[in-house]
Amino acid sequence: MAPIDLREHNPDDGVDIRPGTNKAAIIKLLYRETNLAYTPSEIRDALDLPRGTISTTLSRLHDDGLIGKTSDGLYHGFDHRDDVRRFARSLVQLDEMFTRYPNPGLGPDDVEQTGTGAKTEITRDTEAEHDTSGSEPAPADWVTGTDTDTDSGTADEDQ
Repeated sequence: MAPIDLREHNPDDGVDIRPGTNKAAIIKLLYRETNLAYTPSEIRDALDLPRGTISTTLSRLHDDGLIGKTSDGLYHGFDHRDDVRRFARSLVQLDEMFTRYPNPGLGPDDVEQTGTGAKTEITRDTEAEHDTSGSEPAPADWVTGTDTDTDSGTADEDQ
């Protein structure tokens, strides 16, 4: 079992599904519009999942009360499950964030650590370790050249 990311963990949330899993993908699809229902093959085609995986995962989600199933075999999200709706929305927001910022240039060393293994000091020069091409300029770079640049001593740094 993989460790839990505490930045995304909410102990009060009744949804125990990890983002990036088949269960999460199905939840995201079915909770986009809870008035729509899908056949297992429609879900499989929409998510490009293997045939055996889809039936097993749908059964588990249904047995856990996270999704509904009509008498004729159509699967859907529930209007009354606000916790699952919030989870599905967060999955959509994560997708949008990763689409908008596909390469943030951050690694595990850039994230503040907590607990007994935490670093006691976070260095400020980690920016130099990362490729910043295409990244947003620093606030000092926002100011365009003016007559006062030479007075501030920045001209010596640029040379």
